[in-house]
Formats: sequence, C-alpha cells, structure tokens
Amino acid sequence: MGAFAAISDPTDLDAVRTAIARAERPDDLVPLGLRTLVIEPGAAAQAPARVRELISPRGDRATVALLVDRTVIRSGADDLKADVRALLEREFDVVETVLGEPGHLHVDDEALDAATAATTGVDAVVSVGSGTVSDIAKVASARAGGVPLVIVQTAASVDGFTDNVSVVLRAGAKRTIDSRWPDVVLADTTVIATAPVELNASGFGELQSLFTAPADWWLASQIGTDATFHTTPRDLLLEFAGDPSKWGAGLGRGDARPVEQLTRVLAIRGIGTGISGSTACLSGVEHLVSHMLDMYAVARGHEVGLHGAQVGVASVVAASAWDHLFAQARSGRVIAPATDGDEARVREAFAACDPSGALGRECWRDYSAKRGAWAAADDPLALLADPDALEAGLGSMRPDSERIARALAVAGAPLTREDLGPWITADIWRWAVANCLYMRNRVTVIDLLHAAGWWTDADVDAVLDRADVAVHAARAAAGVTA
Repeated sequence: MGAFAAISDPTDLDAVRTAIARAERPDDLVPLGLRTLVIEPGAAAQAPARVRELISPRGDRATVALLVDRTVIRSGADDLKADVRALLEREFDVVETVLGEPGHLHVDDEALDAATAATTGVDAVVSVGSGTVSDIAKVASARAGGVPLVIVQTAASVDGFTDNVSVVLRAGAKRTIDSRWPDVVLADTTVIATAPVELNASGFGELQSLFTAPADWWLASQIGTDATFHTTPRDLLLEFAGDPSKWGAGLGRGDARPVEQLTRVLAIRGIGTGISGSTACLSGVEHLVSHMLDMYAVARGHEVGLHGAQVGVASVVAASAWDHLFAQARSGRVIAPATDGDEARVREAFAACDPSGALGRECWRDYSAKRGAWAAADDPLALLADPDALEAGLGSMRPDSERIARALAVAGAPLTREDLGPWITADIWRWAVANCLYMRNRVTVIDLLHAAGWWTDADVDAVLDRADVAVHAARAAAGVTA
C-alpha cells in the first residue's frame, strides 16, 4: 500500500503532512503552508470566521481587502460576491477592488500593481472567483508583506487555488513565479456545481497532465537538467486521481458527484505542485502547448481560451509524442542531431504571433538557458540506445494517449482542437505543437525528439495523426460520437 492510500479526505491536512513526512526524502520537499482547506456546500459563508482566526485580536475593526473580477458568480439566485462582502462587513471594514474588464483579466503588471496597492496596510485579504483572481491575490498579499489570505474558490477550473506559485504574463509570455501558499481555501461546492459547465470541464482537462507531465519531469532528471524530481508528489497526485474515465462521467452535465471529486483532486494537485518546489511535476508538453495558444491569443487580440481545456486536448498530443519517440527508437531510425535551435529560429517561431520581436526575445532568454543546461548534460541521446530500458524507467508514468482521450470523452470535456474555439485553426494548433519547446526553460520529450533530429515537419504531422487515432479509438470505446 502506498504512503497516501489511507488518506480518504484531502482536507485533512494534518494527515497529508504525516504521510508526506513518512514518504521518501521528506526534507527535500517544501513544507505545506496551507493551513485550512474546506471543500463542502456553502463554504464561502465561512470567510468571516476564517479571517477572524487569522488576525490578532484588536480593539478596533480590522480592515479586509476584497479582491474580485467583474464576472457575476451566482450562489443559487444570489450574487455570491455581494453575499461574501455583506458577511464580511458585519465584522470588518471592507475595501473592495474590482480587477480587469468584463471577460478580460490577466495576471499582468497592471492587475498586480492594483491588487498590491489594495492589500498594502490591510489586516487580511479575501479573494472570490477564478484561478486568475487567486493568482493575483497570492502575489499581491506576498508583496504586501504576507498579509493573511483567504481564497474563496468558485469553480473547479484549475489547480492553482491551493499551491504557492502564480502564472503571470511577462512580455506576452506565460511565466510561473513563486508567490505564496494561501492560508485558507474555501471551495464552495454549491457554487462550483452550478458554475458554467465549461469551467469544470476545463478543470478536468487540466487534471489530465497528471498522466503526462511526470514523464517529462522524470526525463529531465535522467538527462540532468532538473534535480527536483521526487516520487512523493507524483504518488500523492496519482493516488487521489484514480481513474478519471470511471468517475468523470456526468461532469459535462454538471452532476454533483464528479464535480466534487474533481474539486478534491485539483486541490491535491495544487498541494503536490507546492511541496515539489517545481511546477514541472504537473507541467510538461501539454502546458507548453496551452501557453503557446494563450500567447498567440494575447498578441493577436483573440479571446484567451480556458487553460485547462487546452491542456486536456494537448495531453493527448503529449502522450502521442512519447508513442512516436518509442516507435522511432525501436525502428532503428538514425539519430541526426538537430542544428536549428539557434536564436534566429526561436525568434522566427514567435514572429508568427508577435512581429514586434518582444515575445521572441523573452522566449529566447528562457530557451537559451535550456540549451546551455542540455549542452552540459552527459550525452542525453544515450537514452535512446535502449528504448526498453527507457520505458521500464518510466513505469507507471508512461503516458497512454487513448486512456487520456477516453477520460475526456466520458466526461464530455474538450477532446480535439476544434472543441477549443474557432480561432484555433489547424495551422495555429500545429504551430503551437511544433514550436512549444522554444517557449521556456523546461526539458520535455519534445526536446529529446528535437535533439535526435526526430522533430521535423513530418514528425510533427505524425504525432498529430497519432493523437487523432487515439481520439477516434477513445470515442468508440466510450460510445461517444463526434
């Protein structure tokens, strides 16, 4: 039995900490700083009590900064944000800051500066809303000196509510930075179950990187470019995830049971990321492709899609890239090291969405660091000499493209590029997949394919074709029509 098999309730953080302490190399992990996790109906109403627990007793009324965006969130017929504010105002002076424009909020300098100004000098911060709002709140409260932070989670769309990092937009590129653990996360399952179906389906897509990213994380450790690989976050995540193709049915209809299970698993995902000290444990090829699409959308003025939905579809592609790697290695294909990873190639790749060159410069800065680490590694291509040994090393981390596609099909989550929005044409999708290795300093299976000379135009097409085959097979197995 694994170290985490006995934990049935992810909100029992003391039990989670105990299991982590008993697992492999606990001293190499980041201490879990989340104090309280509540996943239950009506959890949002606990916000005042949780704030009270976090601040020192005082004679005058404490001041709470309330951070929200402009999206209307309902709890039944009521306005959830208004309800939370009214509850807080019974005990505290509340200063509300509304971030962004309707349907348009990024974790950029403008939003972070506004939120930091709002949180400076207050006694506590409460954020209500999306993963974007919570990412902003984590950065702002950290910048303001670690002001106590309560997050009210209103959708199971991402896993970032319970971790200690934030995804920000820098020079048009998505980057992950250290922020902080929230003190309290209140996941209101009443609200989450009635959230737009596409938000929870997006969270289900995000979940699929559990079955792809650990392989990339392990690969980087084998090559020598990432020393953070640790079995504990991996095992913690997989233990709670189970088989999403079995419990995900009904998610697309908003059924309460799969929505609650998704919320629980996403909470554990955030914890796993935080203790690992690296987002690499859950962010590989699939996240790179999603970030590429986000960058393209921002640069070209398209509506940014749901990150998790993009991750889910790209997870099928990521798994297919591993299938392609093993097929080439076992066929005896000649290794012909690539020579097209220079600065001009990277800048050309991103000129497609940002002719100004700013995005290309930012991505080259990160990619060139990866090239340096790769060059210093001890013959990474030697891994391809024995594909059976490579596959054995992956073990349960070996991605299964059809299994991932089947889970997405059963849950009614986006499954293909066409499900992600009309602006993501076949050419844009192919651009994102083909060039994803150039966007950041993170080694994945695509880097190994590229280094071997197995990431030509024909190889990219072959991987996309493999993903299509997996999708068709999954639909047939799940009894789902296109």
